[in-house]
Amino acid sequence: SDLCACVQCKAGHLACGSCVAQLPFGQCKPCVNGGGFFNPCPALDAVVSSTRIGCPNAGCQRYVTYHEVAEHQKACPHAPCHCMEPGCGYAGAPQALAGHLYTIHSVPVRAVQYGKVSKFQLPVSAPRLVLLGDDNNHVFVLTVGALGAGAAAVSVVCARARAATRPRFTCKMWVNLERPPAAAANCSKQDMVLVDMHIRSSSSPGAVAAADEPTFLPVPRMYLVPAAAGEGVPMEVPLHIRIDKVSPWSV
Repeated sequence: SDLCACVQCKAGHLACGSCVAQLPFGQCKPCVNGGGFFNPCPALDAVVSSTRIGCPNAGCQRYVTYHEVAEHQKACPHAPCHCMEPGCGYAGAPQALAGHLYTIHSVPVRAVQYGKVSKFQLPVSAPRLVLLGDDNNHVFVLTVGALGAGAAAVSVVCARARAATRPRFTCKMWVNLERPPAAAANCSKQDMVLVDMHIRSSSSPGAVAAADEPTFLPVPRMYLVPAAAGEGVPMEVPLHIRIDKVSPWSV
């Protein structure tokens, strides 16, 4: 842009357009009485514009021109995310954060394919599950939380810095009401609860509370299933989930 262009006053002083825009009346300070005005300097601008800078984020090997660095960092998939486990100050790219949550905090990790339904039994007592997209570049964190007396809430976020950027994925989550075989035989339609949502991004996905999300899946108590036979066993959410890329897709 013009604000990034190199400029030069008549006395030969050089500056960048962004800095000149902040000067009073756009005049050169080193000149006597600040009377020098700047003009474009195409030759130097061509040299500076050809200079490329490596992205500082670990794992990113892209080089961009100096005036594109800020824009690239807004969308860089390797921008660091933070672990919010109590007492843990780890920060790393989403893929590295997934490995950290698995190895250090024993958070389960599962693979999902975009556009296909996956089913998981989510223990109500285990608050998180990490999902890895089949492009190996995106990490999602499922969070399970309490919702009233015995009910549960399930939310999902994309582990991604710059959470204000637009959504890149949509998600459908649902649970079916499981009935005894005799009761199911008399029903022509299965009861379910479903949510269809855009997945927002979070640079601190471990800190997300399911019921505090703007969109989440409420799971009534009768939809929960026991983890095993017998009484007093932990309850689980029989979750179906499908994640799709938003079209048109951009990295």
